[in-house]
Amino acid sequence: MISSKLASRGLGNTPRVLLPNWATTRTFAVSSVSCGNYDKFVPANPEQKKFLKRKTQKELFSRKTFLIDYYKHIYDTNEILLFVHYNNLSKQDNKKYRRELTKAGAVLHILKISLFKVFLRSSHEPDPALRGLSAKNKDVVTPWDPLFVGPTAIVAIPKSDPSVVNAVLKVLKSANEKLLLLGAKVESEAMDIEQINAFKTLPTKDALQGQLVGLLSMAGGAGLVSTLSTPGSALYLNLQQRKKDMEGPSEEAKE
Repeated sequence: MISSKLASRGLGNTPRVLLPNWATTRTFAVSSVSCGNYDKFVPANPEQKKFLKRKTQKELFSRKTFLIDYYKHIYDTNEILLFVHYNNLSKQDNKKYRRELTKAGAVLHILKISLFKVFLRSSHEPDPALRGLSAKNKDVVTPWDPLFVGPTAIVAIPKSDPSVVNAVLKVLKSANEKLLLLGAKVESEAMDIEQINAFKTLPTKDALQGQLVGLLSMAGGAGLVSTLSTPGSALYLNLQQRKKDMEGPSEEAKE
C-alpha cells in the first residue's frame, strides 16, 4: 500500500495556500508565507484581503482547510473525475502511473477520504470550508458515497473527452489491479463502470457537432446551418429582415 506520508500529501512535495474558486484561483508557495509566519502575512491585493476574511470551520491556514479548498479546485476545474482504489503502490509505481496518466491527459490525486467526504457534502456551496457548513450538510448523501471504502484516488480530466477517458482506462488496466476503477463524475452525472466503458467509445463533442451539421444539411436545413454559423451581428440582421418580411410593407411605403 502507498505510504501514509505520500497518501497524506498527494499534492506534490510543497505545501501551498490556495485561494478558492469563489475568487480567481491563485496559489502562492509557503516559502513566501511559511507556517510560522502566517500571522505576519500582509495581503498584497483585494483578492488576498478577501481570502483572509474567510470564517472557516478549521483555522484558515490549516491543512484541513487547504485540502477542502484544493478538492473544490479539482472538482470545479475538471469535467471528469474517475474514482479509483489504489493498492500496493510502491514509490516507483506511483511515479510511473502518474507519468503515464499525465501523458494520457489526466492527473492523479490521492485523497484523504474523510476530508473529501466533508467537501463533497458541501460541494454545492460557494465556499465549502466555511464555518457551520459541515454541520448544516452532514446528512447530505451523494451518488459517490459508496465508492469511498479504503484507499481512494481521483484521476482528474479537464475536458469531457471520451478519447482521453479511453487512454486513461488503458493505463489503469496496465496497472494490474494496483489502480482499480470504481466509478466517475462526468460533468454533473454519476457513472458506474459499465457506463464509463460505454462513454469512452463516444465521439467527441466537436465530432458530434460536425455530425449534427451534416444531418441538418442532408435534411434540407442548409439555411439553418448557415444562419447558426454566422456571427451574432449578421444573425441579428437576418432576423430583423425576416421580421420586416412577415409584417409586410409599412404605411409610408404604401403611399
